[in-house]
Amino acid sequence: MPNCLVITQEGEPLTRGEIDRGELASDEIEVDVHFCGVCHSDIHQGKNDWGRAFFPLVPGHEVTGVVKSIGTGVTKFAVGDRVGVGVFKDSCGECEMCESGRENYCLKGRTQTYNAPLPNGERTKGGYAHTIHARESFAHHIPENLPLDAAAPLLCAGITTYAPLKKWGVGPGKKVAVVGVGGLGHMAVKFAHAMGAEVSVIGRDESKKSDAFEFGASEFLVTEEDFESKVNHFDLVLNAASADLGVDRFLKILKPEGVLVMLGLPIAKPDFDPFNVVYSGRIIAGSNVAPMKLTEEMLQLASDKNILSEIEICSADEINQAWERVEKSDVRYRFVLDAKTI
Repeated sequence: MPNCLVITQEGEPLTRGEIDRGELASDEIEVDVHFCGVCHSDIHQGKNDWGRAFFPLVPGHEVTGVVKSIGTGVTKFAVGDRVGVGVFKDSCGECEMCESGRENYCLKGRTQTYNAPLPNGERTKGGYAHTIHARESFAHHIPENLPLDAAAPLLCAGITTYAPLKKWGVGPGKKVAVVGVGGLGHMAVKFAHAMGAEVSVIGRDESKKSDAFEFGASEFLVTEEDFESKVNHFDLVLNAASADLGVDRFLKILKPEGVLVMLGLPIAKPDFDPFNVVYSGRIIAGSNVAPMKLTEEMLQLASDKNILSEIEICSADEINQAWERVEKSDVRYRFVLDAKTI
């Protein structure tokens, strides 16, 4: 009986299939998956755009549901708890990064929720499925006031944008620009606004201008004239776009020692003029999700401020069309798979 959506070979569509999760370890929980967000990285993996995918592939790393069963040693969760599983679900626990509470940068390689190697030679299978297993220390309680469907993207899109805002000290008096109002970008606007920053959005056109203002932006930049008026203006620019839009144009609008954070992963490798960095001390940084502790902090802020992803629910029968629409930026702003329809 089908219990997942799977891509059997590179570039093929998702179809219903079956996976065996195996025995539940003593420190693991079994999650009855209700919803799973659709991330653009799922599509990159499904098409093997980065050359790092292995098949058969079961995507999905924005998972929410209810605890179905627990291992004998589990103390953090009980059956029936609302729970979330994000981008990774294990790390070595021994390296410098893990010991300092930065397990998202595990030096031995964190275990991604899908497509990651396991000791038995298999690969992890993600949340486009009826159930998923996760170590209790890598799963999260979902606050009661957050609906499971709209909370699912918080576990990737939400934390991916919250983490650099937190790291670079965003708050009152800071000026933040967000490139692209998409799955990541709209969450960045919401969180930056909630943290007290003055938020601007950089878009390709004005089709999402009113939405950006609704999410908390105070201005919307489109034209080259807009850019010229913002030279040396921003403390932080979050580039949430998956396309190569040019690094130099974003560096120029940063203040001296301002920070450009790269979040999207374009297929083409971008380049930049080092003069735009050296002469003004500007910083080009990256950010990749966050440690468990910071994710818990993000979920609490989302609960306190009622910050949720703007979503469109899709069924298993609609998932391939949803992927096509994501590639065309035809979603406001995150698809979420109803796992019960598999």
